[in-house]
Amino acid sequence: MKSRGLLLSLLLISQALFADTLLPEDYWQELLLQTRDAAVERQLAEEARLQLGQEARDTQAQALAEARENLAAAENRREQLEAEQLQLEEDLQEMQERLQRRSAALGEVFTVYSEEKSNFHGWLTDALFTLQEPTLRTRFRASGESSVPDIHDLENLWKGLQQAWLASGQAVSFEEDWVDSEGRRQTSQLLRLGDIQLLNEQGLLRFETDSPPALWSRQPRQAVSQAESFASQTSEVAVLDPARGLTLRLFSHQPTLLERIQQGGYVGYLILFLGGLGLMVALVQSLRLIAENRRVKRQLQQLEEPQETNSLGRVLTGLRRETVTASTHPEALEARMDELLLREAGSLEKGLSWVKLLAAMAPLLGLLGTVTGMIATFQAITLFGTGDPSMMASGISQALMTTVLGLVTAVPLLLAHLLLQGRSRHLARTLEAETSAWLASRLASQVADRSS
Repeated sequence: MKSRGLLLSLLLISQALFADTLLPEDYWQELLLQTRDAAVERQLAEEARLQLGQEARDTQAQALAEARENLAAAENRREQLEAEQLQLEEDLQEMQERLQRRSAALGEVFTVYSEEKSNFHGWLTDALFTLQEPTLRTRFRASGESSVPDIHDLENLWKGLQQAWLASGQAVSFEEDWVDSEGRRQTSQLLRLGDIQLLNEQGLLRFETDSPPALWSRQPRQAVSQAESFASQTSEVAVLDPARGLTLRLFSHQPTLLERIQQGGYVGYLILFLGGLGLMVALVQSLRLIAENRRVKRQLQQLEEPQETNSLGRVLTGLRRETVTASTHPEALEARMDELLLREAGSLEKGLSWVKLLAAMAPLLGLLGTVTGMIATFQAITLFGTGDPSMMASGISQALMTTVLGLVTAVPLLLAHLLLQGRSRHLARTLEAETSAWLASRLASQVADRSS
C-alpha cells in the first residue's frame, strides 16, 4: 500500500511539472475524481478480501473441529477393534488348543482307518468271496485324495471287515463262470471253502484277479477224486491248499520224469542209453552167476562125479587128468590147479569191467552236458542279456539235468558192480577151497598107497 501511494505521488508530481504545457485545465479535477474512485474501490476490495479471509478461517476452524471429532471417534473405534481383536485371538488360541486335543485323539483313529483300508483292499484283490461280492474291491479302493473320513466311512469299513470275516468261515455253493483245462469257458456250480479253496466236480480251481476261475492244468489225482466226491456230497473230505494256491502252483509247474529227461537233451539220452546197457550187462551177469552158483552147489554134493557143466566140475576134471599117473609132482598139480582156477575166475568176472566202465562214464557225460548247457546259457546272456530268465532256462536245465542223470545212472551201476564182484569172488573162493581140499585128499591117498 505504501509503495502504491508513493508511486501515485511521484506520478502527480511529474504531471504537475509538465502541467502547463501538456494537460488541460480540468485535468486535475478529473484526476482527483479518479483517484478518489480508485481509493474507494481499493477499500471495497480490501473489505471483501478481509471478509473472505474471515469466512475461510471460520470454514477451516469448523473443518478442524469436525476432523478432531472424527479423529476422536476413530480412536474410540480403534480401541474397540483392538479389544475385539484381542478377544478373538484368545478365542482362536483356545479353539486351536481344543482342536489339537481332539486331533490328537482322532489322529490315531484316522491313521488306523487308512492302514486297515489299504490292507483290506490288498486282501480283497485275491479274495475268493469277491466272486460273489465284486463291488467290495471298488468300494474300498484306495483313493488318491487325502480326505478325512467321516462316521459313514468308518461304519462301511467295519461292515466290510465283518462281511469278510463271516465269508472266510463259510462253505458256499454258487453259480459262476470258469475255464476248464482246455481253455473253454463254462458256467456251473462252484464250491467255495472259506477263503482257501475253490473246487467243482472236475477238481480244484485257481483264482486270479480280473479273470474267471480256471481249472489247474496239473493237480494230484487224489485231490481230483476227493473234490469230485465232496462236490457231489458223497464225501466230507476235501483237499485244501493252506498256501492259497501256491502249493498247487508249484505242483503244476513241476516237470514230469519224461520232461526232466527231455531237458537233458542228447547228452541225457546218451547217459540213459549207456546206463540201460550197463544194467542189462549187470542183469545178465547176475543171472549167470546165480545159475553157476546153483550148479556148483549141486556139484559139491557129488564131488566124486565131476560134471563139465559147472566151473567146479571143470576144475576137478582137469585135476583128475593130472593125477592119473602117480609120477606127477605135487608142485605141478598145484600149478595146474592155479591155472584152472584163474581160467574159471576170468569166466566168472566176465562183463564186470563193462559195468565198471559205464559207471565211470556216466558222471563224465553228465559233466559234459553241464559244460555244454552252461555254454548255451552264456550265449543266451550275451545275445539277450539277463532281463528274460526264460531265455536261459533251457541251458540251465540241460546243465543240471545231465549232472543228475549221470549221478543217477552211476550209482546203481556202481552198486551192481560191487554186488556182482562180491558174488563172483565168493564163488571163486568156494572153487579154490573145494579144489584145494580135493587135491589134498587125493595127494594124501597117493602117499598112503606108496607107503603101503
